[in-house]
Amino acid sequence: MFELEKTDEIRRLITITKSDSGVSGPLLAEAHIELGKAMGRQMTMFDPADTTVVAMLRGGIFFAQGIYFSLDCRFQTYDPKHETFVRPETKNVILVDSVINTGKTMLDIMEPSMYVACCVINEKAIPLFVDRLYTVRISKNSFVGSNVQKQSGNKGPDTTMRLFNMI
Repeated sequence: MFELEKTDEIRRLITITKSDSGVSGPLLAEAHIELGKAMGRQMTMFDPADTTVVAMLRGGIFFAQGIYFSLDCRFQTYDPKHETFVRPETKNVILVDSVINTGKTMLDIMEPSMYVACCVINEKAIPLFVDRLYTVRISKNSFVGSNVQKQSGNKGPDTTMRLFNMI
C-alpha cells in the first residue's frame, strides 16, 4: 500500500475533501484533481505508454483526471451501474474512485495485474488491495452516502453529490 505523504498543501486539500468540511462543487472537484496530480507524481513506476487510468463514475472522475494529468497515460471511464467492464489492453490498469468503503465495486472487476487509487479508503477495505493500493488517506469512518449535509449515525454526505454540487 502507498499512502500519499502529508505536506501542508496535501493536508489543506484533505480538509476540503472531508465529509464534514461543508465544501461542495468546483472547489471540492478542484481539490480532488490536485490530490490526483500529487498522487500521479508519486506513481513513477508506471510506464505512461502502457498504463490506463479508469475513472469509476461518477465520484472518481476528478481524482482520476488529476492522476491522468500527471502520468500522461491513457484515460477511460467506467460506470459500474450501467456498463460491463472491459479491461483496457495496457499492461497497467489503475481503477480510480474518490471513496472506497467496502471495496466491492472494485473487487467485482479487479484482476491480479490491476491497481486501485482513491482519495480515501475505509481501514477495513485495505486488506482487499494490500500491495495494489494507492490512497491519499485512510479512514475509520464508514457510512452510506446520502443527500444530507452532516453525518448522522450511518448516513453522511455523499461525495459524488458533493462533487457535482447537488448537496
